[in-house]
Amino acid sequence: MSLYRPQRPLMAVLALLGGLLYPLAFAPYDFWPLVLLSIALAWWTLGATAKQAFWRGWLYGLGLFGFGVSWLHVSMHDYGDTPLWLAVPMTALFAAFLALFPALLAALTVKFSRGRPSPLLFAGGWLLLDVLRGALLTGFPWLYAGYALIDTPLVAAAPLGGVWLMTLIAVLAGLTLALAWQRRPSAFVTGALLLLGGATPLLPLERFIEPAADAPTKVALVQGNIPQDLRWLATMRDATRDIYAGLTAEIGSDTLVVWPEAALTEFYDTAREFLAEQSALLAARDSALISGLPTRDWQGDGWRYYNSILVVEGGEGIYDKQKLVPFGEYVPLESLLRGLIPFFDLPMSSFTPGPAKQDNLLAQYMVVSPFICYEIVYPELVARQAADSNVMVTISNDAWFGHSAGPHQHFQMARLRAAETGRYLLRATNNGITAIIDERGVVQGQLPQFERAVLEGSFMPFSGSTPFVRWGGAPVWWLAALLCGVGLLARRR
Repeated sequence: MSLYRPQRPLMAVLALLGGLLYPLAFAPYDFWPLVLLSIALAWWTLGATAKQAFWRGWLYGLGLFGFGVSWLHVSMHDYGDTPLWLAVPMTALFAAFLALFPALLAALTVKFSRGRPSPLLFAGGWLLLDVLRGALLTGFPWLYAGYALIDTPLVAAAPLGGVWLMTLIAVLAGLTLALAWQRRPSAFVTGALLLLGGATPLLPLERFIEPAADAPTKVALVQGNIPQDLRWLATMRDATRDIYAGLTAEIGSDTLVVWPEAALTEFYDTAREFLAEQSALLAARDSALISGLPTRDWQGDGWRYYNSILVVEGGEGIYDKQKLVPFGEYVPLESLLRGLIPFFDLPMSSFTPGPAKQDNLLAQYMVVSPFICYEIVYPELVARQAADSNVMVTISNDAWFGHSAGPHQHFQMARLRAAETGRYLLRATNNGITAIIDERGVVQGQLPQFERAVLEGSFMPFSGSTPFVRWGGAPVWWLAALLCGVGLLARRR
């Protein structure tokens, strides 16, 4: 017996509502069961034809991304001098583009399921399109369903299959709810797959990693909290130096000190004298300093500018950011867009990406894998870089997004990178969220946002590799492809 299904206009409204519920499962709201309900509504409102499914899927995606990444307009309006009447439509246009991914999922599920949508095709397709969204052009790997489960026991799946396995589990759980409500036999199949994924806590993290030292190492993360609209002014350079020098002077001995992304808003070569003074003070205390700094290199035809992180004292190494933020650190179609609106002329928006293969840093006899801002949301990049490291350091400046949900979502994704790799993650930011995150993704210490302070604590270096570090997401991608294949085969028969 089929259950009551609303009429077509209401189904479209339910699809939009399902998308609007989705972001509430993530930080800073953290109502994680809503991600399952949202996925169930995405399935339940698919529609009878591919065309109908496409538009309902698009409405679902419009609600999801329209609400989920609405914070993007803050950087355009508050710090990019873009009028609100233009910043909001630009953000809406981006959300409308991202909504094409769930629209495509819905349409393909209906088209290739021959009138009776296959839950296996839907689940596998969801994951594969998430992978595509994270790789297409520069990629936007934001709001994957697995992130909502970070504070549940299912975070134990992170070392095995990363956010990809957690996302697949979330989609299967949402489908099980929907299919059980529809009284469909396939609920048992998706439920069985869900139980299989839920068995991951039976493989404890200790099987893959072990401490690389006899005792924890002290760390101090410096949060300068310099307002975004002031920090790039030339008149602020001396004040910025004084702020970081003053905060660092209060830190004890035998400590790894970390300054945030572009802590000094001047190039490394112009700050050498100041940094040498800081190095001497820290060396006297047997401490080390890692900092974010812009660097530049003359290459014959002109300067190349890099967003870098380097060891100033107590080790060696420099890393240039690979994954640049469009419009924030480089401008696509620069010759056409520069000068059209102030947002396309932000300070330091002419960076060059660093090479794909770079060595890790060495600090206080440890191997440190570095990540700058946006890079921490790329699971495979982090897994590759963290493979032979003892600890991870990420520096960021989320001041661009003010008091919005953006910094909280960014922080949540960073936490999962720690659980995937089995490494502590030390996160230093300009104005928050600065934190020490342990190898299970649990926050061990955190500073309030928008405060000038130093977070002091300790971390344990680790060695060894989790399955996710060894193989990345490929096994889960193949599993998703297998689900699609089984779903297609079942419908043909």
